[in-house]
Amino acid sequence: MISQEEISRILEAGRIGAEARELGASLVKPGASAREICDEVESLIIKRGARPAFPCNFSVNEVAAHYSPGIDDDVRVPDKAVVKVDVGASVDGYLSDTAVTVAIGSESFQQLALAAKSALDRVAEVMKPDVRVYDIGKTIESVIKSMGFKPVRNLTGHTIERYTLHAGLSVPNYAERALFYHRLRPGTQVAVEPFATTGRGLVIDGPRAYIYSATGNRPQRISEAARQLLEYILSHYGTLPFAKRWLYPEWKRKEIEAGLVELIKARALVEYPVLIEASRAPVSQFEHTFVITRDGVIVATKL
Repeated sequence: MISQEEISRILEAGRIGAEARELGASLVKPGASAREICDEVESLIIKRGARPAFPCNFSVNEVAAHYSPGIDDDVRVPDKAVVKVDVGASVDGYLSDTAVTVAIGSESFQQLALAAKSALDRVAEVMKPDVRVYDIGKTIESVIKSMGFKPVRNLTGHTIERYTLHAGLSVPNYAERALFYHRLRPGTQVAVEPFATTGRGLVIDGPRAYIYSATGNRPQRISEAARQLLEYILSHYGTLPFAKRWLYPEWKRKEIEAGLVELIKARALVEYPVLIEASRAPVSQFEHTFVITRDGVIVATKL
């Protein structure tokens, strides 16, 4: 069972994550730089005495998730856009995960954002100790479809544990009784993140990745340069996700690129490709972290 001390740490991480989320949303304007916004969001988390639980995700239009600016890569907010800002904080390894969509320049985009938000709001109403994961997915799918959109079926929420952002149990955005029969017992921390789209409701891997995490493996047969990079990653980020740009300028660009390739091949790292809606349709997302106790449910990332 989760202790009161653990809950207080999670709530602190949730408050900081929520503050960072709202800062990120406030900075989304046409022409704004993803890099500048993500840098400010991550800096706020650090100023509040926490660390980013993962790199700030800044995913625009058909990009559903996992875009964070690279060393030489940045995006600008278009005049018409669905912008997802997905952030989290780590307080002594206790994590939060939360997201918001900012819709710009289009009434249809506003409605798409509202669909994901309405689904999350409804989940907050049905969430309770021992709730079935199936019922969460059914709620999300029902709300999103009732508003004329589709849920993204192969993106899910997830349970969270200390130092582990994705702790094994998935929380779907659709109803599937055969797969999602588990219940969320008291003591569970879970992130629920409805994704809505006008497209097929599926995401595919994009050609590039900007976010990585260490597996915990320390392979023997790697170069000394790769070994030094891996030790740096483990000492600074552990096995939590990190951004390629976080390694610069401590490491040179060529060292970073070569080291990441070698460490992925050696299974010391995994990469997270940018996720794109299969039909290139826009995607919206909202997300909260919940803590389930014997007495009820706490929305950790609600200000």
